Amino acid sequence: MPLNALYGSKNKRMKKTFAKYPFEPRVLMAIETLGFKKPTLVQEKVIPQFLQHLNLIVEAPTGTGKTAAYGFPLISQIDLLKRSTQALVLVPSRELALQVTAALRSYYEGDQLKVNAVYGGSTLKESIAAIRSSAHIIVAVPGRLKDIMAHSKLDFFWRDIKYLIMDEGDKLLESGFQKDFDQLRQNMRSRLQMGFFSATISEDAEAMMKERIKPVKVVRLSPREMLKNIKFGYVKIKKGKQAAYLAGLLEQRNISKALIFCSRREEIHAVTGFLRNYGKKAASYYGMLEQRERANILQRFKEGHIDYLVASDLAARGLDIEYLPAVVNISVPKEFEYYLHRVGRTGRAGRKGMVYNLIRSEIDLIYLKNHHEDIELPIRSYTVDPLAAKQQKATEEEKWTKFHLSRGKKDKVRKGDIVGFLTQQAGLEAHEIGTITIYDSYAIVDMPAKGFDQLAALDMTLKLKGKTVKVRKYSLDEEVKRAKAVKKLLQDRKKGKSV
Repeated sequence: MPLNALYGSKNKRMKKTFAKYPFEPRVLMAIETLGFKKPTLVQEKVIPQFLQHLNLIVEAPTGTGKTAAYGFPLISQIDLLKRSTQALVLVPSRELALQVTAALRSYYEGDQLKVNAVYGGSTLKESIAAIRSSAHIIVAVPGRLKDIMAHSKLDFFWRDIKYLIMDEGDKLLESGFQKDFDQLRQNMRSRLQMGFFSATISEDAEAMMKERIKPVKVVRLSPREMLKNIKFGYVKIKKGKQAAYLAGLLEQRNISKALIFCSRREEIHAVTGFLRNYGKKAASYYGMLEQRERANILQRFKEGHIDYLVASDLAARGLDIEYLPAVVNISVPKEFEYYLHRVGRTGRAGRKGMVYNLIRSEIDLIYLKNHHEDIELPIRSYTVDPLAAKQQKATEEEKWTKFHLSRGKKDKVRKGDIVGFLTQQAGLEAHEIGTITIYDSYAIVDMPAKGFDQLAALDMTLKLKGKTVKVRKYSLDEEVKRAKAVKKLLQDRKKGKSV
């Protein structure tokens, strides 16, 4: 083969890969390790412009690779030999803060790059320490950053910041971010590269950002192009038979794993309780759960130990689940942006996905059809037979239930100790044990009811790490009460009350 043909072929291949960009070598190594073969459409559009130091407003659906689109070129332009914060990434929630932090760290092969997260839920002392660490990139929730600024003088923090990214920027604007943005901007240098990234950007949001980011380039991808790997369907159901139709859908469509969205917390509890009584490994996920429990539940879902995550719209943003075959909407959201964020949890990174919508009224169907006119993707009707009540109930032993153990962190109890206790005393296999969340003086464990029955049948005092332990069922009512208590605590904090 002639040399020019050989090199021509190599150059042609290179044009389709990340090697065509002037990325830091260890970024290219990380891209290879992560298994990314070629840039996604949004990355093709964003990376060259980011490398040219242009300000950007980017609208692209969830799951299209927006974080990598700014992450790869951002890390490649940071001076890693200089220990100072050079980039600030603002996000609307702690979940997204943790996800973006983990993603950015994975985009560099080695430990030279320092990325820290600052968010509510950790102590103010921990957040200030994260700022003072002089990480190259800080990923922050604006509310927590504002709290820190009110308690500490951080002039050194702003000195070297050259890049400001707003991820899921439309959600930030919903939180009254404009005033906070203007205050933050005053602390930073006048010449600053900025990027505003979101799945949906309203006309008002775009106008607001154009006022504050000048000059700016707008990159917009259509939902139709980015959601083309997803098939959409709906099932008309009878009023009051929602649970029976959900069970029928899961069985008849062979849905072994799904993210199930509900609009109200009461509905989340009801659906989770039903699935557990049906013998399914299901868990609730919503804002009023404590952070450590949410993190544990999400990790278990990602690892495949939980089959059905019943969630609020909190899970529609910031949850990056590598393989999720299906999304089920128990109720159709009125707002298009919420529908778009929900359905974007499946069909990610080129994989196939399926979305099912349970339709309880004509108005639900109208909302759904309007959303699909905007997406420009078809949706088909499915017929599902509701499962009869006698088919829905699992045996008492098969029911998936929460349990309360009367020992916790103060007793130096770890997850491994609880797993060992349950396998030895409750007769369970390790894979049967679900989410374990350990608090100061107690622990909450998911496991089949048969484990509790086995413990109750033992004619002996139960001991964990040599100490007496009591085990009891943890009712759904207790979970609801705890969620209300957490909500009240957060409200009191917001009002400035002493708690």
